[in-house]
Amino acid sequence: MVALVDIAALNRQTFDDAGIRREVIMMFYEQAPVIMAAIDASRGAARADAAHRLKGSALSLGAGPLAEAAGALEAKPDDAASHLALAGLLTATLAELALIEPR
Repeated sequence: MVALVDIAALNRQTFDDAGIRREVIMMFYEQAPVIMAAIDASRGAARADAAHRLKGSALSLGAGPLAEAAGALEAKPDDAASHLALAGLLTATLAELALIEPR
């Protein structure tokens, strides 16, 4: 099974500081559902913008597969398969993050 969150990348992003890592993950817990709701409620350029925000947030965590899926939706914002894939990966990524840093 492929890890959805690269722990080494996350630790580099947070300077190996457990407090910063927790803060970054907690911000993602708060922001990701809001961004996904914006994706769900929009189309076209607005959806692409929201997907871009989610991609940036995912990259800050080392969540490469989620960032790739968000990038795919950003490129084709009205593609239903990309939208579904992104939603599924977000759910799986949040579950993996919960193993790293419970809410």
